[in-house]
Amino acid sequence: MTDFDDDAAGSIASAALAVLREQGPLSLEEWATHLEEYGSATEVADVLEYLSEPMLGYLPSGKYVALDTVLEGLVFTHRLSALEIASDILDASPDLEPILAFGDGDGDGDGEDGAIRVIAAEEAAVERGAAHFRSRRVVMLPAGTLGECAEGDLVGLAVEDGRLAFRLVEIEDEPDLVPSLGELFEEDGVEALDSVCWQLLLEDPSLFTVPIAPLSELFEAAGYEHERELLARRGFDFDAYDRQIRTALVASTYDLTHDEAVSAVAFVDLADRGYTDAVIADFDIADWAHRHVSAAPDSFVSLADPGAAVAVFDLGFRNQDPVTDAILEALAAELAERGPRSVRAAAHWLAGKAVDRLGRVLEAEAHYEKALLAESGWGPALFELAQFASDRGDATRALSLLGRIDGGSEENLYAVLQDFVPVDHPELGRNDKCWCGSGRKYKVCHLGKADESVESDGRWLYKKACLFAFASEYADIVTGLDDLENDSLSEDELIAATIFDGSALDVALFEGGIFADFLARRGELLPESEVVTAAQWLGTRRSVYEVVETSDAGVVLLDRGSEKAVTVAHSLDGTPGDVISARVLTVPTGALVVGVVVIASESQAAKVLEVLASEELDAEEVVRASRGGADHSTDDR
Repeated sequence: MTDFDDDAAGSIASAALAVLREQGPLSLEEWATHLEEYGSATEVADVLEYLSEPMLGYLPSGKYVALDTVLEGLVFTHRLSALEIASDILDASPDLEPILAFGDGDGDGDGEDGAIRVIAAEEAAVERGAAHFRSRRVVMLPAGTLGECAEGDLVGLAVEDGRLAFRLVEIEDEPDLVPSLGELFEEDGVEALDSVCWQLLLEDPSLFTVPIAPLSELFEAAGYEHERELLARRGFDFDAYDRQIRTALVASTYDLTHDEAVSAVAFVDLADRGYTDAVIADFDIADWAHRHVSAAPDSFVSLADPGAAVAVFDLGFRNQDPVTDAILEALAAELAERGPRSVRAAAHWLAGKAVDRLGRVLEAEAHYEKALLAESGWGPALFELAQFASDRGDATRALSLLGRIDGGSEENLYAVLQDFVPVDHPELGRNDKCWCGSGRKYKVCHLGKADESVESDGRWLYKKACLFAFASEYADIVTGLDDLENDSLSEDELIAATIFDGSALDVALFEGGIFADFLARRGELLPESEVVTAAQWLGTRRSVYEVVETSDAGVVLLDRGSEKAVTVAHSLDGTPGDVISARVLTVPTGALVVGVVVIASESQAAKVLEVLASEELDAEEVVRASRGGADHSTDDR
């Protein structure tokens, strides 16, 4: 895609819609030729193809149309259910699907201003305390709108001045859509429901100018059926179509072959069915997994590819859930025992991921070791074991395991471990007394081991937690806070920033609850001294500090909240008089300052202190208060 700056892209978007409103439906190529003042037709077409605009519609004919010019003044009807009357929420699909873009305007609150809102069904159910709806999106009417209505009554939504308006209506026309729909659909074709309606309108502008029967009734009468936002002739296999689309998407996203993508989708679908059954009825998950895997043990042979196995985990098990993880463990264990030999490495890796999240880290480690017994170079298992070795404090083994992975030296873990590699003392023999003064032989004391000071200063422990936070189940927390923190950065600053910079990752760890999970799930691996230190860190809050003094001996900080001074042995960005937001962690050697953000003004410092004084800290609010400084400095991580 051609690069345009934000101003140029905005100008193109505005001009593009104006062209569609004037010229009517246009193909991408036709559309681009009307905008060549912004660049060549090819360059402009690249921008138009990715244009995101509510009033932009795409037609089955392959052309684009401005929806506000096509739908203004039209009315679409819907027959009410008891649930809709009780909640003042309308199930949108299929009857109201073509005009949902007009409900995303500036209405807010619960419709107090009379605005009609289109929102996600889950959000509407929570807001109004209603049951879940069939549609992905629903139309939320102002409370009380349907109070005088009865089940089966016909209501209408009209587009008036670019907004949705509610009406009580009666049918005034009953068009026959059979001929028009027959021309749009191939024998086994499927189309987006809203696009079909827009195309019908262009071919017959009289449609929907007066109230007619709801689309659901018109489609049924014409021999068509819908599945959420899709429409096809009656008898169409929507499930097979959905699998076909998902398989193609998975293959493209994860760079898999068709067979690998088919196996990945089939495994995730099987797990989804198991999850539904487990929620509805209490059943033996292990027995269920045995029956399904033993019935067709070769069905998932293509999961032997590491990319396919990673896709399975990412697609079906990214979010942590005990039932989901139990299902994954059972399916993977069965596949490891009864599946083809080629898939055992993948099966043990998947089982290891499951039991790790279920709190059985040593079993997870055993599964990863079995994966390597099945295939010595299986990358995902090597990486997990490298992380475990790092957690144990064995940088040498961790680096050795990473070295067996193609591209392992590019991992964040590899860079982190460089600071903690044991220092060799070639002048000492294995049986000489150790350099540290312990009186023990070098081979049993420090040979191949890091200096204890590396662990006692807390840096490695903190970085272990940071790397743990990159697990898939925490990705949304970490990236969400990182995006929030970087929202105020310029483009150059954003390019230079990494997720280790600023406060976002630190806030995700502590206020986001990840550090507590890290200690609970990795405590069995961590050196005993680090477990003690980590437990002390759990209740440590961020604060606002003033840099009082810097010297070779360290940095003196004054806590603006408690008025207590603390001396930090390691260096910090900042000079006396600077104010920072940070977390000061107690370590055996003194104090470790992490998640540093330089605060730009005294008013911002006061705001951060106010937020941090709250009894219950909200992670997003902490990041929001801390961002916006002139400098997003970091600690020495």
